Amino acid sequence: MVKHNRLAACLAILMLLAASCASTAAVDVAESSTTTTTAADTTTSTTTTAAETTTSTTTTAADSSEPAVQAQFDWFVEMLNDGGELTVAEAEKRFSPAFLSEIPAEQIVGFIPQIFAVSPPPYTVDNIDITEDGQAADAILVGTDNGRLSVQMFAAAEPPHLIEGVGVAPAAAEQVGPITIASIDERLVGLAPRSAVSVYDVTSGECTAIHEVRADTPIVLGSIFKLWVLEALAHEVAEGRAAWDETMVVTDELRSSPDGEIYELETGAEVTLQRLGEAMISISDNTATDMLMSRVGRQAVEDAMARSGVANPEANIPMMSTGNLFALKFFPDAPNADDYRALDEAGKRALLEELDSKVLPSAMPDVELEDFGDLLNADGVPIDQPRDHDVEWFATAADICRTYVHLGELAETAGLEPVAEILEINPGVDFDQDRWPTIRYKGGSEPGVIATAWWFEGPDGDRYVVAGGVSNPDDVVNQIDAIDAVASAIELIE
Repeated sequence: MVKHNRLAACLAILMLLAASCASTAAVDVAESSTTTTTAADTTTSTTTTAAETTTSTTTTAADSSEPAVQAQFDWFVEMLNDGGELTVAEAEKRFSPAFLSEIPAEQIVGFIPQIFAVSPPPYTVDNIDITEDGQAADAILVGTDNGRLSVQMFAAAEPPHLIEGVGVAPAAAEQVGPITIASIDERLVGLAPRSAVSVYDVTSGECTAIHEVRADTPIVLGSIFKLWVLEALAHEVAEGRAAWDETMVVTDELRSSPDGEIYELETGAEVTLQRLGEAMISISDNTATDMLMSRVGRQAVEDAMARSGVANPEANIPMMSTGNLFALKFFPDAPNADDYRALDEAGKRALLEELDSKVLPSAMPDVELEDFGDLLNADGVPIDQPRDHDVEWFATAADICRTYVHLGELAETAGLEPVAEILEINPGVDFDQDRWPTIRYKGGSEPGVIATAWWFEGPDGDRYVVAGGVSNPDDVVNQIDAIDAVASAIELIE
């Protein structure tokens, strides 16, 4: 069930920018930006090959021989600048069989619009570094909006030098001047009318503020709410009502937005709860999220939120699934966001339960997603523009910190070790691993919204949480700069 087009790409970007650490060959656009080069939103690593361990040297036009990767890199940039018109046949000619066994050609084609959503073409090459063996390239592309993309590519040594790996991720603008909480706040305020960022020392098991900027301002969370779903699952396992190796069956009713690995599985496929948790957190898989919410129940997720110490849990009650949100906000047919916000709590619960039993239009069997390529919602808003930010999930930076602390306690409980494993798959950004060997991350986004949250542990056992986000109900937000600004707050730790 591989269905990728503009709708799939846009919906993927709403709740997250997909990132994959699990695959050894991947086209990645991720949830944040990076200050170095990797691939994920703040960014995760994408491909891993022997070429990554070689010494890097800068290749210039004066070089007398062309490295193996050069022609493929040039083709890739030209293809993007020609509008991304990549066919399945062309992808099958350019990528190695090993790569295609991991990422099918159809899926590669479907990822191209996600790149454009981060920064539009045409692109210029700001710089390119190529390894001495000529097989790996590490480059920065700059789009028409001055957005920066990090591109890593690996090519086979033997002609025709097929592509063995490629990673594409947002890249942050270079930092100008020293990083201070004031400079971070200035960047965030410049990006959107609503913003918040905070840094906490959580070594003692409590959230002790180091820096707070509007820490009590609710952040529009996007996929960060999935931390509460993971917490609810962990409590079910702890109470013996669920098991990590228990399986669930994929159904069309639980198929959410057309992104992520679980959406692609055939109806009837069985998936373990642990795999669902891994997909939900590491690549923000929405179908995995809704399957877990169905398993533990809406009330269990609400209870998990309250256990975490969220100051205003009522803002998220009743708790929507991702499919609920898409149904209300992104499709033109009733019920829509206006219908939902007009109801009291009991009415909202009834409506969400009704939606739970229905298949989203984009997940109907045999539906071609091309039919939804120019989708408008009930108010005529295009899919890539902000809408209805009041129909979402909310928490303050302090709430997110307390959530991470509670998850940390669960992760240290016998039998709940997968909680830590799940949270540590995707670090979001390529941080200094010597300084921060353990990183837990979750981010979220939709048009006009970026939210990010990290849990860091240093070699000495000191632990910190950095959380923040921006939202603009009237315009899209520069995702790269927003994520980088929040991520840079960890540099305030001495």
